[in-house]
Amino acid sequence: MAKYLSNIDLNKNQLQNAALHPVATTPTTPVEGQVYFDTTVGDKMMYFYDGTSWIAMGSQGDITGVTAGDYLNGGGTSGNVTVNHDLTSRTDTTSSASPAAGGTFTAIDSVTSNSFGHITALNLKTVTLPADTNTTSLPVKNSGGTTQFTSTDATGIRFTGTGSTTVSFTPGTQLVTIDSGNETITLTGEVTGSGTTSISTTVANGVLDINNFTAATIITEAEGIANNDNDTTLPTSAAVKDYVDNAIVGGLVYQGGYNAATNTPDLDSSPSASIKKGWTYTVTADGSFFTEQVRVGDVLIAEVDAPTALADWTTLQNNIDLASASQVGIGNVNAGTGISVSYASGTATVTNTDTNSANTATGTITAGNTSGSVSHSFGINTMVQTIDSSGNTVYCDIARTTTSVTASIAAAQAGNITILVQKIG
Repeated sequence: MAKYLSNIDLNKNQLQNAALHPVATTPTTPVEGQVYFDTTVGDKMMYFYDGTSWIAMGSQGDITGVTAGDYLNGGGTSGNVTVNHDLTSRTDTTSSASPAAGGTFTAIDSVTSNSFGHITALNLKTVTLPADTNTTSLPVKNSGGTTQFTSTDATGIRFTGTGSTTVSFTPGTQLVTIDSGNETITLTGEVTGSGTTSISTTVANGVLDINNFTAATIITEAEGIANNDNDTTLPTSAAVKDYVDNAIVGGLVYQGGYNAATNTPDLDSSPSASIKKGWTYTVTADGSFFTEQVRVGDVLIAEVDAPTALADWTTLQNNIDLASASQVGIGNVNAGTGISVSYASGTATVTNTDTNSANTATGTITAGNTSGSVSHSFGINTMVQTIDSSGNTVYCDIARTTTSVTASIAAAQAGNITILVQKIG
């Protein structure tokens, strides 16, 4: 089904043999002025949307007037009709829009409609609200006994306790007491435990003392861990560092992934001086590394401590291959039909030699005329558009042959209409 996505101007021409959209259900999300024909048996009517609701265009069963009854004002016989409560004639003593307890107001008792579902009558009745007999109240006082306000069933106060908190009420003094227990646990001696219990504590000063260890069981940096390979001695931190430093000299130390798209971790913008020779990273996202393109799978190796330039790194390319439709790599550009290719310094320049002028043609329906034609050599497969002098698209009758296009209109226009023809295929 063809759709027009803009308004259609028929230029005062007739819309002949047209029918409204026939549906059995009301269209959803309508716009103001939209129309349809309801095909439901027993209805068979046209409807239009007034911006708020669907309105039947027939007169059968329509309300012709609304009259305000007791305790109401307003009404009318045409247009949008409003009926309001008449506050000046109400029998209750309140001045608000809602009736007070014991007051009266007018309400709709029933609605009468015909077989088409259209309302034919509104039946009203007077309703009296029961008097308010609720006298329950409770004075709420401060700690000094002064009443702050009196609560009722509408402003009642409730208290609740959670965890170790308890709430109690003393009727004689009307005091509410809230008590939260504060338990203390004291641990002495050797403490063990299991389960999910968590206890935060600190180790007292002097509990751990290096002097309590036997000197013969401690390895110092000077002694070296390599010379003390056993399960009975404990190395100092200096001895451990010296051993590790000597073990990894000249070796690759894998540090994890490198996101070149976000420079994470920072290796080329303001790299940390803590980066050491041999530190190795694998590229996890394509990006630029010191202006050089790197891709997923490439490996970066630091050649010096605290590297700050591309020359301080070795880049191992992982994915250089012949290019394909799905693979980035080394490729070559061949010239095709209507396309030329030239190379300079490794860069290919592609040029369209089949120019636009060789595939398009234009003509005119001049002002005062009802047709115009365009000669071409494109064959029958052509795309044709017509525009007025302002560049707006207009719709004409189009006739094609293998060598020409003719555009015709029903009535001559005051301005020129341009015919645009483009070769297809």
